[in-house]
Amino acid sequence: MVRFPRLSGSIIRFVVLLVALALALSGCGAEPAAVVDGEPVTERQLARDETYFTFMAALNQQKCGQKLSGETRQSACARYTLSTIIQEALVKHYAEANGISVPESEVTSTVEQLEAGLGTEKLEELLKAAGMTRADLKILARRLMLFNEVKAAFGEKNVTPAQLHQLYRQEKLQFTQIHAKHILVKTKAEADRIESQVTPENFGDLAKEHSTDSGSAANGGDLGTYAASGLDSTFVEATLALRPGEISAPVHTQFGWHIIQLVSVEVTPFSQVESQLKNTLAGQAFSDWLRRRLANADITVNPKYGKLDRETAEIVPIQSTPSTSTTPSASSSPTVSTSPTP
Repeated sequence: MVRFPRLSGSIIRFVVLLVALALALSGCGAEPAAVVDGEPVTERQLARDETYFTFMAALNQQKCGQKLSGETRQSACARYTLSTIIQEALVKHYAEANGISVPESEVTSTVEQLEAGLGTEKLEELLKAAGMTRADLKILARRLMLFNEVKAAFGEKNVTPAQLHQLYRQEKLQFTQIHAKHILVKTKAEADRIESQVTPENFGDLAKEHSTDSGSAANGGDLGTYAASGLDSTFVEATLALRPGEISAPVHTQFGWHIIQLVSVEVTPFSQVESQLKNTLAGQAFSDWLRRRLANADITVNPKYGKLDRETAEIVPIQSTPSTSTTPSASSSPTVSTSPTP
């Protein structure tokens, strides 16, 4: 058996100091991926979070980051992840300053909902493929949920009832469902002729005989029920001017000439969409705040990852042209509102 020489206590302490010094020196030359208000984002943190956000993208059957021409998939993921970390840092500072946190029970509930939606086997498969554990998943869920908690806080703090009612009036067509029938023809002369003949009783027969809209003609001109916001504006204006059962004079749109019969109109009450409206305004207030923070915060990015576009919050390659978008897109901000993202 080989016997190693016995080291004295002083020699052992010297070796320990050498090891500690070597470790310290090894980190001295490592430039961080970014620095946000004096806090470094280390290469190790970035590598870990690339794993997290690759997993999150896989849940939505997407890739991590949007790859540009000539760019590697890993580089695209690193840029996307780093931009998200920078936003998170600003959000975390706001949360700490305003006492905002996510209860552990809510994190657990969110993970359980994700598992119920995906199935345990599929979730385990995705975690294993990403090299993640259940503990990692809870960490990721908490971070994403904190982002949304801060956004919700902006809604409570900055959105007034007057703003909500104003938005409801502006977007009312989104909440209006129209059920109508029509007879579509090519010329006004033809429309005038049909108008002189049409009655509520023979509307369906005339639609089957004359309408060029083959899809609805077979159903007596019945278009079914649609959100008013998704229909031609001229058609909607003429339809909403009718009472249920009434038939319009000829109406001209980009599709031709219509004879319209209103079946019904349903408008979702304000009370049922108030939370949706608040989320919209909260998102706008949050985006405005984030843009201001990005403009004023002390942020540096390691050039090997690119540079920060402070308007979009995206990291863009040094040689590329920054995106023309003016607000952080959904893809550049963590969210837990769209299933199956935790």
